[in-house]
Amino acid sequence: MEIWVGRIVLAAIMGFILGVSTDRSISTTRTYAITCMVAALLTIVSNEFFRNLGNPFYSDPGRLSAQIISAIGFIGTGLIWMAEDKRSGSGLSLAASLWITAILGMLIGAGLQQAMVLATFLVIIIFCFSDRLIRCKNYLWKILSEKHRIDKGE
Repeated sequence: MEIWVGRIVLAAIMGFILGVSTDRSISTTRTYAITCMVAALLTIVSNEFFRNLGNPFYSDPGRLSAQIISAIGFIGTGLIWMAEDKRSGSGLSLAASLWITAILGMLIGAGLQQAMVLATFLVIIIFCFSDRLIRCKNYLWKILSEKHRIDKGE
């Protein structure tokens, strides 16, 4: 079995894991899995295509991979534009999440699994604990503001 088959499967699995960790719908989970897998596929294609070309003056594997970022920018703009509540930032956070998912797919496609594991671990921590940290901050802020109001005699 070729090494690229394992990379494609790994990208689909990692995208699925990221999608599940966002606590969103199944369609969002599919979107994460597909985004990560497509980014890995395009990175593999760009590396293999230009490796087979052989002429260093005609090869630039970064060109095809750069289009992944352009495509995610286009999709992200649509997500931000179509967000129901533009003030909540949900479209922006989803666009940023897809952006990092595509970059993780690129890391997998390029064979940089160690960097991908570290980045995936950090992203999952952010996905799982950011809501809890914000709630904790808001709770502490509420307690401190009430204490300040009591100290001032209001």
